[in-house]
Amino acid sequence: MLKSFSLFVGSSQCNANCKHCAGNILRKYAPKTDGIVDEELIAKTAVACYNEGARYLSLSSSGEPTLSPLAVTKTLEIINGLEGMEFYPINLYTNGIRIGSDEGFCKQYLPLWKNLGLTNFYVTVHSIDEKKNAEVYGVKQYPSLDIIINRVHAYGYKMRANIVLSKRTVSTFEQYVAMVEGLRLKGVDAVSAWVIRNDKDEPDTELSPLESELDKMSEWAKNQGPEIRLLREKHMEVYQKSEKLTLFPDGTLSNTWCGSTED
Repeated sequence: MLKSFSLFVGSSQCNANCKHCAGNILRKYAPKTDGIVDEELIAKTAVACYNEGARYLSLSSSGEPTLSPLAVTKTLEIINGLEGMEFYPINLYTNGIRIGSDEGFCKQYLPLWKNLGLTNFYVTVHSIDEKKNAEVYGVKQYPSLDIIINRVHAYGYKMRANIVLSKRTVSTFEQYVAMVEGLRLKGVDAVSAWVIRNDKDEPDTELSPLESELDKMSEWAKNQGPEIRLLREKHMEVYQKSEKLTLFPDGTLSNTWCGSTED
């Protein structure tokens, strides 16, 4: 039975320059400007997925979705307008940069998106340290996590911090625990972590933490409550069982990340 439905929205524009960007393989399919949305395809696909059992909706992008606010707004309006159907929760994946650095954007769009059904922001966090976050994101300055978290909460959303486990950032049990505890102290509502993946959506063997470290992380996370999750190959199994489908920028509906990239 289908559980989750995911949509890629917006252009390929991004305000970060990550060395290991999962969106790179999909950017050639994305619109070049904000506001371009295939309304009919989104509505048709959403209805089909809902009828198959999907209630959990995520919005992501091959770029940074907060830089495509018109597309995000149009997409939420489409979903909100489906009669007799309610997706919950509705999550937006983001790097958090615009939320933390552009108060005007937050005032304009966060209340609007809340009214259209958006419930959570999923923010990828590479480090508690702002300088390290900036380094990994390839930017001169990364905004304060405290500001990002406070703004998300101020507009009535919940925030999940996503940790990408990598030898560049968090790769040992001690680093992982310190990261989770630090994020908890800052007030995030949940923390998820998974191993860094390559462009084939497989664990990057060169950059992944040692299995022995992952074992310790997993065991610790299991005892921390449902808001703390460490995903290993479980999320790939979800895709393979077709419990989650994603509508990719080229119009492909697939249960594998790379399903939309074959010419």
